[in-house]
Amino acid sequence: MAVINVLAGESINDAFNDADPGDTIRVAAGIFEENVVIPAGLDRLRLLGAGIGQTILDGTGSPGDGIVVNSSFVTISGFTVRDYTEDGIDIFTSDNILRDIEVRNNGSDGIDMLSGDRNLIFKITSVQNGIAGIHIDGSSNYVVESKFKENESFGLILHGSINLVLRNRVIGNAVDGMEVAGGHFVIDNISKNNGDDGIDVGSDGNFIFGNNFNRNTSDGIDLSEFANNLVFNNNVKNNSEDGIDVAGGNNNSIVGNKVKKNAFTGIELDSDSDENIVDQNLVKKNVGPGILLTSDANDNAVRENTLSGNTPDIQADTPADTNNTFDENDCQTSSPPGLCS
Repeated sequence: MAVINVLAGESINDAFNDADPGDTIRVAAGIFEENVVIPAGLDRLRLLGAGIGQTILDGTGSPGDGIVVNSSFVTISGFTVRDYTEDGIDIFTSDNILRDIEVRNNGSDGIDMLSGDRNLIFKITSVQNGIAGIHIDGSSNYVVESKFKENESFGLILHGSINLVLRNRVIGNAVDGMEVAGGHFVIDNISKNNGDDGIDVGSDGNFIFGNNFNRNTSDGIDLSEFANNLVFNNNVKNNSEDGIDVAGGNNNSIVGNKVKKNAFTGIELDSDSDENIVDQNLVKKNVGPGILLTSDANDNAVRENTLSGNTPDIQADTPADTNNTFDENDCQTSSPPGLCS
């Protein structure tokens, strides 16, 4: 397989004319003002820059998208992609690897995975883009150890199905840190200081585990009108509204979370939230109730939670105080009879 070098002042797109599948194109340090389109028929290509801040794709004089990927099994690494009027990077194919890339100040999404499966997004920094840091459709894609910061809407939009979001930092985005719809694995991420929710769950069947949702302007976790989600072992604190809001959601499991110092309720079940499990959570020092079931919440189980410093620790509005199960909850702050052991 050949290695093709592109020097400063030369065209990256011209190098594709000389490339075959499996070749490597190495791009030297410099500023390249072009829209890079990897054509179909160059599967297994590697497009390698000299590093973030060294090889720069600059859209100031080139409106449109920064990089468009039309082949599969492509690896792209070592670029800054900035100032395009549309997306920084568009992916239409499967089995690609994007790593060690900065995507900054583009007019739409930093990375838009319009279709494609099994793509790996690894150690990406996507900052100050016009919509989302990254928007994923498709299935079985992986977003790992990346940063999505200060984007003008969402840090991360996750649609499609069965995608993995692992060990990312999602900070200071104007709307939600994460918008998740489709049944995904969201594990060990930090989502904080976002302008709305830390995570807005918009579908059934997500696994939300081991994340930190802190200091968001609305809820830490907004789980509205959807079912069969597992919210397990997350740290949810200092959010400006509820820690975890299950609004009209059914058959969800809220288990083993630490929910502290939120400005409204720690965990709230409202709007006909039925048949949920709220077990073994640590709920402390929330301004309102630690756990709140409004009058239209039915057939939920609230068990073995440890609560203190809330106002009160558990509140169940009539008839929720008799229409739900409350067993073995350890309350340190005054709560109505029958809700705590």
